[in-house]
Amino acid sequence: MRVAEAFEPEALERLVLRGDVRYFSVIFQDLDGRIHERVLKAKNPEALTGGFRVDGYSLGLASIEDSDLTVIPDPSTLRLVNSPLGRTAILIGDLYYGSKPLPTYSRHILREVAEKLGFDPLVGLEVEFYLTSGYKPADNGYYWSPLSSTASSFLAGVIEELENAGIGVHSAHHEVGPGQYELLPEPMSPLAAADALLLIKKVVWHKAAQHGLSATFMPKPFTGLPGSGLHLHLSAHRNGSNILVEDGQLTEQGLSFIAGLLAHARANALLTNPTVNSYKRLIPGFEAPVLVAWGVGNRSVLVRVPRGPRGASGTVEYRLPDSSGNVYLALAAVLSAGADGLSRSLKPPPPCSENAYKLAGLEAVPRTLHEAASLAGSATLPEGGGREAIGLLVASKLEEWESYISSTGATPSQTEVTEWELKRYFDR
Repeated sequence: MRVAEAFEPEALERLVLRGDVRYFSVIFQDLDGRIHERVLKAKNPEALTGGFRVDGYSLGLASIEDSDLTVIPDPSTLRLVNSPLGRTAILIGDLYYGSKPLPTYSRHILREVAEKLGFDPLVGLEVEFYLTSGYKPADNGYYWSPLSSTASSFLAGVIEELENAGIGVHSAHHEVGPGQYELLPEPMSPLAAADALLLIKKVVWHKAAQHGLSATFMPKPFTGLPGSGLHLHLSAHRNGSNILVEDGQLTEQGLSFIAGLLAHARANALLTNPTVNSYKRLIPGFEAPVLVAWGVGNRSVLVRVPRGPRGASGTVEYRLPDSSGNVYLALAAVLSAGADGLSRSLKPPPPCSENAYKLAGLEAVPRTLHEAASLAGSATLPEGGGREAIGLLVASKLEEWESYISSTGATPSQTEVTEWELKRYFDR
């Protein structure tokens, strides 16, 4: 059954009658990156097609005096998964104001950006997270360490669930930190990749709970341990050819794409790294970028060109983002930055072949959420809804920063993870 057919009321009813689905779940992200969900008994599938009224004020997307928005499920996103509810059909919802798409809704913004790039992008995600028990790492593993029976069962369950839902997973492994893991979904279009991340989070949370554990995508849950990023592997295609890399070498367009990423990295940081805790990850010594530089095979820089057996592997890796915020906004900003580099034929600085942490004179990424918010006015989101969304997000993040400062009562540490952060971000 094709997805479009599956969303027809008659086809949905057949799913219910066959026992293929017990519940429908409609999910979406707010500007802050939190996932929202409404669950319906499967016996009432016709309720999906008309959408649902939602409080836009509580989502930070509307004023209290004019707060009614509508969530309408996107039929192309229907995925069947096994959840704690039982067999569940999950759909991503789009937000509307009246009969028109809400301009500040991040999924609409990414869709608009992708349509105007001038190339066809593919996005590969490196999704890092910690498996925990009682707010502590669940194991003492290390980078690519052999998997315990619990970890093997957990990862197999996650991969099989995602594969059965139509999301291919290239591989998975233990990451550097104890209890830290990485999933690598197959490359997808930007919208599909962003949608997939929401489902990946839900599946990881559910499977962890089945093993009596918790999973956190928090950028830096533990002081002194590696942070969890969301590295983006980007390629750009025209007429079926990758315009960034040819025969194992970066093209002139590839260099311009990298230059665009670097030129806008600081202004886009609020969208790629949108929490107080994000900046606890961006410190030297943990393979997280702190300086605006690029290189080939160099994991100390912000933009890395992975090296394969025949030279450049075909993608450009953007290492700044994490999973704590709105993935649609992050992808929209990063792809727009690369596209700007292409349109203006920008030239990057020479590649960095040294340990960037030990170099002086390079521009630094923002060190705090407050600094990132002060730079976000120049972020690469489109005029109209994109600019409005930035304004809403900046206001929200400045309040978040003030709350953090008030809670600490002193000059905040760049490295120490606080109880305030754990309470606010651990379940993201």
